[in-house]
Amino acid sequence: MNGKTIATKLHSIENGILGVLNNPEIQNKLTAYGYTAERIAEGKQLLEAVTSLIAAQVNEYGEQYAATDEQDKFLTATYANYMIAVKVARVAFKKQPDMLARLSLTGERPRSLSGWLRCARILYTNLLDTPDALAAITAFGYTAEQLQQELSNVNAVENLHSQQLSKKSAAQQTTQERDKAFDELCNWYSDFRAIARIALYDKSQLLEALGIVKK
Repeated sequence: MNGKTIATKLHSIENGILGVLNNPEIQNKLTAYGYTAERIAEGKQLLEAVTSLIAAQVNEYGEQYAATDEQDKFLTATYANYMIAVKVARVAFKKQPDMLARLSLTGERPRSLSGWLRCARILYTNLLDTPDALAAITAFGYTAEQLQQELSNVNAVENLHSQQLSKKSAAQQTTQERDKAFDELCNWYSDFRAIARIALYDKSQLLEALGIVKK
């Protein structure tokens, strides 16, 4: 359910609940049909719970979007450096097919994030752990420190992705909780509105005070 639809319904429900609380005459008439102050208070609590969950959901999605933005920016820079390293390494080891394979430099680059992370780790780790390979790539301007930093950046991308997934899951969970609470509130309000029409059938102005149109 989209936020605009929920906001519209919440406005109507809030008008109904506050309309009762602010009008003793309406309270008296509804009490005769079982809608005591305690029962109205239950509706108000449901309303407040939904309002709170909406605020939490907005916050969770804000954090998710921020995490996604941070991940994407860092991924873009890290991937660009990785592709430079790939191109340089292909030149450095163009006559060593076995090394190209060990560094995962053959074929197209993976399209998935997980595939790229795997290939990037293989490249940097094997360059750092193989003295001959490290010496060869050093001749093209790379240092062990630079390779280690780029490997650390690759690992950081994975950590940021994990955080982004966690934020996404939290946002989805909060949305489910909001929807469940909203359904409970709507069920409460549906009965309330029906009874209000009965209790105030001859008082159209009081129904209007609750935001309910007389049928």
